[in-house]
Amino acid sequence: MSWSQGSRKDKPLAGSSKTQPLSAFDRLYLWFFYLMRSFQYDLPENRVGWRSRHNQEIRFRLLTGIGDINGKSILDLGCGLGCFYGYLKARGWHGDYTGMDTLDLMVKGARRRYPGVKFEKHDILENPPHQQWDYLFISGVFNHRVRDNWAWVEQMVGAAFGSVDKGLAFNILSADCPWKDGDLFYADPSVLEDKVKLWTGGKYKIVKGYLPGEDMTVYLYK
Repeated sequence: MSWSQGSRKDKPLAGSSKTQPLSAFDRLYLWFFYLMRSFQYDLPENRVGWRSRHNQEIRFRLLTGIGDINGKSILDLGCGLGCFYGYLKARGWHGDYTGMDTLDLMVKGARRRYPGVKFEKHDILENPPHQQWDYLFISGVFNHRVRDNWAWVEQMVGAAFGSVDKGLAFNILSADCPWKDGDLFYADPSVLEDKVKLWTGGKYKIVKGYLPGEDMTVYLYK
């Protein structure tokens, strides 16, 4: 596992492109993608696009490495069927959890799996949240290829980072991945690092090597 750590200069998150990153086709495709998987698969990790629970939970473990999240408030952005919440609770986590997703079928599915837990249908690009959380997590959201992937990442991170007090963690597929799927987006590691430096003024870490060449996890700190 390798780390890349920037300096700790205190700068605000840089502004992002005003391009509309998702086309109407992209939104329809995402809805159809998850709808079809809900018919094709029984296991929640497969329904939200992962190959296995093991593969999914490796990513969850890396996300939680951002800091001590026990007892903290967290937002799970792109929560899907609540798999991250289940992962946390199985490991004894306690705190204030909120899950958000743009797809109604995901929010309803998460509520069925975990009654009483706060899951909301919400698009932060259209309506940035006014609430603050200690930590915010984004897992798997940026894997889909859309009209403008970098604008999507920048705008999502920009909208989300303003809602955290301590830090934000997200994962993204790497262009170094030994296999490629034409429907997925793979970020160039050097481009990612340049952008992360710009967004945070250097208050970040990038973790690589936990799934060799396949994935990267980014920590952004306030």
